[in-house]
Amino acid sequence: MIKKIEQSPINTLHAVIILLAMLLAAQMQYIQHGWINPDSILYFESAKLIAVGQWKEALQVWNWPLYPILIATVHKITFLGIQASAQVLNVLFFGLTAFSFIQIIRLAGGKQLTMVAGALILFSSQYIVGDVLEMLMRDEGFWAFYLTSIVFFIRFYQGFKLKDALLWQVSAIIATLFRIEAITYLVLLPTLVLVCMNADLKTRIRYFLMSHSLNLFLALALILFLALHGDFSMKNLGRLQEVFTLNLYEELTRQLFSHAAIMSNDVLGKYLEEFAVQGLLLTFIYVMIVKAISTTGLINFIMAVFTVKNRSALIESKSFQVLTAIALISLMNMALIITKVFVLSSRYVVGLAFILMIFAAFQFATILMRSTGKSENSQRKQWLAVALIVFMTLSIVKNILPKAEGYNYMQDAAAWIKTYNKDNKPVFYDETRVRYYLNEPYSRNAEFNWPAIKSAIENGSIKNYDILMISHSKKRPEQEVLIAEQLPEYSEIKRFSQSKEKKSIVIYRKN
Repeated sequence: MIKKIEQSPINTLHAVIILLAMLLAAQMQYIQHGWINPDSILYFESAKLIAVGQWKEALQVWNWPLYPILIATVHKITFLGIQASAQVLNVLFFGLTAFSFIQIIRLAGGKQLTMVAGALILFSSQYIVGDVLEMLMRDEGFWAFYLTSIVFFIRFYQGFKLKDALLWQVSAIIATLFRIEAITYLVLLPTLVLVCMNADLKTRIRYFLMSHSLNLFLALALILFLALHGDFSMKNLGRLQEVFTLNLYEELTRQLFSHAAIMSNDVLGKYLEEFAVQGLLLTFIYVMIVKAISTTGLINFIMAVFTVKNRSALIESKSFQVLTAIALISLMNMALIITKVFVLSSRYVVGLAFILMIFAAFQFATILMRSTGKSENSQRKQWLAVALIVFMTLSIVKNILPKAEGYNYMQDAAAWIKTYNKDNKPVFYDETRVRYYLNEPYSRNAEFNWPAIKSAIENGSIKNYDILMISHSKKRPEQEVLIAEQLPEYSEIKRFSQSKEKKSIVIYRKN
């Protein structure tokens, strides 16, 4: 089998991997049966408004509009519904993601076997494919153009052609229009040319400016536009104001220092209070390491470490420099995010995970290659190769199997209430997704957090509804107790729960 893979036409193999990626994305859409992420509602509503020409209203719903624009465009061209249009985009984006992922492997010196190893690693990812791919979010667009920008930057770094420099910048700008944190790659990655290129200073500066040519032109155009239009400011540029704020240091460190003060006073005490900031930073480092391993996968992470250790024998040097620089920028992004908001969702770690998975593909291919001999060492490698292939195959199967019972519990609750409430009695619901599943009009004030629900109970406004659909969590049992105590005139008539019953939607009816 390994010999057949090695003898396959490389472009044909690449095309087959892309086709499989798109089929995989389509299957992931199918098995979730219309389930959506809470953020998807904002994208969909913005896309609906764009499709009918209400741009101002669309920007009020979501002010970083590339993804809604693309959804609206597919909707207008194909006449598909908004959600179906987003699903089509999802399939196309993952196809481009797979293309660029494998193309990076090829540019880094990987042949057919490394390409197949990379495809197995990508398709078996429990987080990227198993958890996020089916979500209709802008992340998939970011993945596609983030990896595409890396393709063109590696090509530029290897050949220093103006075409590649421009395509790298265009791809990185598009990635930024999906997720704002991509701007750090756009700004910082060309620094590699100044620092690591083996040439005189004049040549390095020339190529550095070439890799920033479009960026410099756009920056000058923006400055000129702001100068000519006094009524226009950074506030009109959506999330760019987060990056170009004058008090950036204060924005990044406000949470850090306020939490450090709490830790100093309430946890460490007066004898250790000076170590509060250091303690938090060490915790952040631990969280970043754990997130990197869990998002990449432990086995992939280990194989990536071996690739880095044996990099001179496994991977082309310039490609390795670029990928290492991107990994460092990804770590910086993670550090900035966790410092600013004290949250680090695994979605913000995917940029680093892709790089580690690319590294892992080279070590995996080496293991497969060394398992083909007849020596005792080859026999041991053979067992390891078989174990890795079986593990990844089972992971792919797990990804594409139907979701567990309870996955669509919100949709089940919405479908049940449609049948039950034939008299259209007023219904109170605290989830925007339930409102979406019930085909109710979008409302910016429809999302209720628990304090708002508690306030509605206290002021009595919740009693204007005959039916209540309240979200409950196993972690907050006191909320159900409060409803039972404060709203005795309501009785539970139905409950829909996730698998393991961690979250539920409980339907109450006024007696």
